This record gives sequence, C-alpha cells and structure tokens, in this order.
Amino acid sequence: MIKKLHKLKPRFSCARNLLMASIGMFTFNLANAGDIFVNDGSLIGDVFTTAIGNDANPGTAGAPYATIQFAINASVAGDVIYIDAGTYLSGDLFVTKSLSLRGAKFGIPAGPANVPVNRGTNETVIQGSIYYGQSRDNISVDGFTLNVGTALRGIEARGLNSVIINNILTGTATPLVQQAGISTRANSPLRLHSYTISNNNVRGFRFGIYMDGNLENPSEISYNYVTQCVTEGYDFTASNGHHIKANVSENNSQGMVFTEGANLVDQNTIIGNALIGIRLAGTPQLFGNLLVNNFFINNGTAIGLTDPNPSAINNQANFNSFTGNVFNIINSHTANFNAQCNWYNSTDASVIAAQLNGNINFNPFLTDGIDSDPALDGFQPTTSCTVLPIILSDFSASLKNYDVLLKWQTVSEVNSSHFIIERSLDNQLYTGIGRVDAKGFSDTKVNYNFTDNKPVNFDKPTYYRLSMIDRDGSIKKSKIVSVVLKTNGSYVQQVYPNPVKSAGVLTTDFISNSVQTVQVTFTNAIGQVIRSYKLQALKGANELKISVPAQAAPGINFLQVRAEGFVKQIPVYIH
Repeated sequence: MIKKLHKLKPRFSCARNLLMASIGMFTFNLANAGDIFVNDGSLIGDVFTTAIGNDANPGTAGAPYATIQFAINASVAGDVIYIDAGTYLSGDLFVTKSLSLRGAKFGIPAGPANVPVNRGTNETVIQGSIYYGQSRDNISVDGFTLNVGTALRGIEARGLNSVIINNILTGTATPLVQQAGISTRANSPLRLHSYTISNNNVRGFRFGIYMDGNLENPSEISYNYVTQCVTEGYDFTASNGHHIKANVSENNSQGMVFTEGANLVDQNTIIGNALIGIRLAGTPQLFGNLLVNNFFINNGTAIGLTDPNPSAINNQANFNSFTGNVFNIINSHTANFNAQCNWYNSTDASVIAAQLNGNINFNPFLTDGIDSDPALDGFQPTTSCTVLPIILSDFSASLKNYDVLLKWQTVSEVNSSHFIIERSLDNQLYTGIGRVDAKGFSDTKVNYNFTDNKPVNFDKPTYYRLSMIDRDGSIKKSKIVSVVLKTNGSYVQQVYPNPVKSAGVLTTDFISNSVQTVQVTFTNAIGQVIRSYKLQALKGANELKISVPAQAAPGINFLQVRAEGFVKQIPVYIH
C-alpha cells in the first residue's frame, strides 16, 4: 500500500464517549429532547439502543423506532436521529428537513485509508441511498455504510451547510448513467450552497464524489478515499473555489477532473489511475487552479491539461512528487503551465523533459524526492527551490479631475491571488477601498489599474498602497504613493443610481471649492423645468440627496447642477 493512507486516527468526541458509557450502563440520561432512536430488530453490536425497534414505539433509546424513514417523517427540524448497528432495507431515504443522521460509527473516519481502522463490523448498513433535495439545508450524515448497488446515487445533497462525513459507500458501476457515490448539485434553484465532505470511503461507482453546481460557497473536500470508479474518482463540474485536501484517489479511470477555477488541491495522493491522475479540462472558466504538495504515483498521465481553450490560464503545480507515471505532465493548452519546484524522480533535465509534453515551465526543479515531514499529509519537501512571488515593477497615482487613477505593473507572478487597494489620510491607518484580481501566473509584464472616484481628502495628501495577496494567504505590501487633491473649482464626480425609479432618490457626489448654495434643476427631454432645488454644499466632498419628482415622465430626463463657476447637465433615466 502507499505512504500516508493510515495517518488519521479515529476521533471520538467527549459527548459520544459519555453517551456510549451511559449506553453500557443501560442509562440514557444524556439523551436530548430532540434525539430520536432507531433499532433494526437486533441488539447485536448496538451502541445507542437497548430494545428491539418498533414503529409503534415513541422513538426513545429504550423504545426505538424500527425504520429510518419513519423516524425521519416523525422528526422535526433540528432533531438528531441515532440509527443503531444492523442492516436496514431502506431503499431511497428522503430527508426533507434539517436533521442530523448518525450511524453506529459516527465520528469514526472511513477515509482516507483503503481499509479504515475501527470500521467494518457493527456498522449501520443501509441497503439504499440518502437524498435531500433543493433548499434542504443544515443536514448531516455521519457514520453509515451504504450498499448502493446500481442505483444512481449513494448520498446526494442539494442544500446549504451539507455535511457528509465518515461514511462507507459501495456500488456497482453503471457507466452509461450519471451515477455517483456522493454527489452535490447546486444548479437548481439558483442559491448559494456549501458542503463539507470528509473522511468517506467510496468505491465501485461511475463517479466517486461528484460536485456539480454554479453558485457554491467555498467548500472542503478532505480525507476521502475513492477507488474503482470507471469514469472519475472525483469530479468538480461547474464548481470552483474549493479546498481539496489530503484525499486519496486510487485505481480509478481518472483520479480527479476539474472544469472550473480557483481550487486549491493540496496534500492528496493520486495513485494508479489508468488514464489521468488529475485532469484540468479546458473551459473558459478553467483558471487559477493550484496543485501543491501532492503525490502522483503510477498513473497513466499524472497531470493532463486537455480540451484546449484560450481562456484556460494560470493553472499551476508546485512542490509535488511524481514517481512511476508513464507521463508526468501533458499540456495541450496554449497557456504556459507553471510546474516549477516539483520532484520528477530525477535531477537530469533531459530525463525530466522526456516525461513532459507541451508548454510547461519545469525549471528549476527539486533536487531530491525526500518528504521532509512524514507527519504532515502530502509531499513536504525540504528545498531551496523558490516559486517566484509577485514582482512589482511600478506603482503610481495621478489625478483626473477629482478622481485618483492608480496604476501598477508586475513583471512576474507565481501563486498570486489578488490586490487590495488601501487608502490613508494620515499615512498611519489604511483602509481597503477595492480589490483587483491578479493574473495568478505570468512571466511577462502585466498592467493593472484602479480608480478611486470617491476620495475624501482635499488640499492635503491622500496616501495609497497595495496589499499583494498570494493564494497561500501570504501578504506583501507595496511602496506608498500619494496625491494632493486641490479644490480649485466645483465638480460632479457621479450621479447614482442611474437609471432611477420614479419618486426615488438620486445621490450626487459633488466636490466644492467653498461653502456655497448649489442650484439643482430637473428638466424633461424637451427642456421644460419640472422642479428646482437649492442645496447647501461644504468645501470638499459632498453627497447631495435629490428627490426625483413624481411628475417626471419615464424615460430620459436631465439633471442640471449649477455652482460657482460650474454648470453640468447629466442625463437621468427614470423607470
């Protein structure tokens, strides 16, 4: 077997230890009012209940229900359902409210080991699947064994804060249908979803773990073991911004597949996958995936960048170990793939190059394959090899009317995430006023800009700096630049919202060179005056609130702002 598949130790919470102790003494003083219990008709291996189940019972530990779906239907949101050891011929279980389902092995990991410790006997075995659909939030499934057979799903979640942990799922692969051991689908309705999928053991499906969604919060998929899947072990379709950590994908057709971006893939073991270990399938959304500290062992191709798309950019792999693969990296994309600082099982550049194909930057590379910290998951090399961070060549500030134009340029980027633009009035306290996404990886000059169109300091310096954020969370500060905005005249920076609702309120950002009265006039499309206002402005920045006249007709109207030495007419669309 491979290194580091058994590094997790079984974890028991104090609450569970106390609960099990009370079970051993046949007392249930710790059972909460919202706890429901299920027993299959046998007391062998039971840890929660002390009696045979019957759906005529009240569902307590001493008088449990007999069937899981009955318990689900009898529960209310927030309940915890304890399903004791045994076999349940449940078919498809439908969860329609916020519940916690706990099997006899809840809290005991089933992954990322091939043969998990303390699992396999006295399990809560479900012959069937668990499904919770659209808008079914705050549901957890913990500590079960599911024998799924050829059914389409093992556990399928479509809700916010879905937790799927410590489960064993076994299926029989059905290659021509969308079958998955664990699946999450966030594509309907359009709302944010998030998932925790950890410490599961999945085998024998078309897809092992399948994430399909387009409005997901960042989720964590960690410490799972997936094997014997005929299409992919892990599939991340229309799914981005996740942390995929310390999983094992072994002996699948493909180990992991990604079609979108900004995923952090670290400390995983990708071993023995027949075609591709990790596949980055080219789409316009495939950008900024970072593969670090992973093991790639005995795969057909360790990393494959397929389906060329010009927008598939800034993906990279660093500090990984490649051993025994037929090819280490094949890149069919036109964008350069940054694969610096990896161990390629050789120190000979020509040997390394022979197992790479496409536009790949692999030099410098590591000089040894030693994992310096076996206690940590993944490949942790001791190395002087450095993936170059952002190199900032220029940062400047200039004025255009009363806007501040900030421009900067990088000559090299590796592992960059984004820039935070910070402003200060005293060069002591800085506040973030905007964000600009970084390129991610580039070995050419990249130009950036940001406009501060609401500066608040006049006739004295305003200071700006950049925080440069890498994907590993490290932060670097730029030099400080400053400008002085002179209130030499009056000026309208912007009027918003525009379009505006009838009888709504417009805000005019107005810079005044003195304390003065500002004349504001609404006219219609042919110049007829609808209403006039007189507003007071202070020297410097002002936000003038203007009520839209109710008699103004929908469509184009005009707002005229008149001040000392200044007149401006702004089209306003009313709807």
